[in-house]
Amino acid sequence: MAAAISLDTPLAEIVFTVLDTETTGVDLDDDHGIIELGMVRYRRGKVLGTFSSLFQPAVPQTEEALRTHRINPADLALAPLFAGAADRLTAFIGETVIAAHNLAFDLTFLDTEFGRLGRPPLPNWAFDTIGMSAELWPEFECHCLRCLGPGLELEESGTHRALDDARATAGLLERIIGKLEERGVATLRGLHPVRGDFTWPDGNVHRELRERLLGAIERESPLKLVLYDKDGCFYYRRILLPHHLESGRLFGAAEGEAKELEIPLYNIISADRAGF
Repeated sequence: MAAAISLDTPLAEIVFTVLDTETTGVDLDDDHGIIELGMVRYRRGKVLGTFSSLFQPAVPQTEEALRTHRINPADLALAPLFAGAADRLTAFIGETVIAAHNLAFDLTFLDTEFGRLGRPPLPNWAFDTIGMSAELWPEFECHCLRCLGPGLELEESGTHRALDDARATAGLLERIIGKLEERGVATLRGLHPVRGDFTWPDGNVHRELRERLLGAIERESPLKLVLYDKDGCFYYRRILLPHHLESGRLFGAAEGEAKELEIPLYNIISADRAGF
């Protein structure tokens, strides 16, 4: 039996599950869910297996979602339910380390789908390739897959289809690990992985983020936000004076902008104190 993965496990020994989701929409309060999941099992330099499936949705796709991924509603009508594939998904992931480009979005939808079935959230170590890209290549203005593909000369840049984006993220992961090893970082700890419950809205990850934001609102303290809009494929930074939280969204005033911004919590990569 393989030894359990720890923060000191060498990167070269770790099997990763690189995954991506496409969804009916972005608002989980409206019961939106996963309509496509793509996964790549990967260990340093090798793809060990793939998983790809459409899922029949419980609610219709939004127009914005359909424009983004262009998944034919007629194909979804013939697709299996997520519930019927849940065992296969967890078996494929197993005890691997999960990697995703905007981890909070994908794991929020996955853990929430499992929660709707009465299943526990995924217990795996997981990390966000966006955060690692921003740390390792700070010279890039944008860290979305479309920009990183040509910027890092990756073979794939993503297409807003789940398996294609998972493959592109696996290519990015290979570059991340190589860059870390150049710096003498050779264990899982260097990827800054997390373990948590991303279930919407009350999993500990979202609860702790809300508590941090509410504290900033009470103190009237500006925040330095790093944000990623998966559907729009926008990676950006904002200094925001937060006003209030409502229905899973943060409202606030950005420096130099008159219009109040509305930001879904699962678009927030990080939120740190800042000063105008």
